[in-house]
Amino acid sequence: MDKESSRKHYLSKFKRNNKPEDIFGPNVKGVGEKLTKLLKEEDLTYDEAYASLQYCYNLLKYESNFLKLQ
Repeated sequence: MDKESSRKHYLSKFKRNNKPEDIFGPNVKGVGEKLTKLLKEEDLTYDEAYASLQYCYNLLKYESNFLKLQ
């Protein structure tokens, strides 16, 4: 499976043994774990946490029109 196919598969099918660092680089897993910890500390429900992540995604997507995220 080429890198682009792996990327699309990872983003559409989450499994515990996925290794995002192999596809996206070393920081991705750590940042994801920090975000999960923050959502738990905020004592959000699953739906609230998911909505927060969706808002974050939409905001990043919007801002990517104006600046380059690295």
